[in-house]
Amino acid sequence: MNLDKRNKLLVAGFCVVLYVCYSFAISNTLQYYNEYKTKQKEIAADSDMPKLVAQLVQKEKQLDQVLANYDVNISESFQNDLLKQLTSYSDSYHLKIVDFKEPHIASQKGFTTTSYTFSLEGSFNGCLAVLNKVENNPMLGNIKHLNFNKKRNYKTNTDQLFVEVIMQKNKGI
Repeated sequence: MNLDKRNKLLVAGFCVVLYVCYSFAISNTLQYYNEYKTKQKEIAADSDMPKLVAQLVQKEKQLDQVLANYDVNISESFQNDLLKQLTSYSDSYHLKIVDFKEPHIASQKGFTTTSYTFSLEGSFNGCLAVLNKVENNPMLGNIKHLNFNKKRNYKTNTDQLFVEVIMQKNKGI
């Protein structure tokens, strides 16, 4: 059999088309198929998850009992946790924590109410976003009062927005 110039080009073109098809379609398909098989093996290996969950729940109960024996006071570290959360939120929204006052503690009828007062400086949308995140985190407490103030800085000839927030955390005695 004699191969002329057109037949050689046809065979070379066919080889190029096969390579392109493999590199763009077939290799990705094989890769996804192998990934699918490994995920299936992982799912089959995790069939004992209910046992693991039950063990973790039991371990959590034991740890809670141990912590109850040592009378861990959460209120001492709550202020630090609140400040850490505020710092992380304010960094992400380009705000400044201007003031963080000492907590005010009031006891009445078996309940202790602790009020935390802090001030933020920055954009209105950033302040609202931070307040929304704080309000939607039930571990931090409830926002009881907001006071927005717009002040003029005559040195830089700009307006600055300050928001003063009072948060309350209630705890039964």
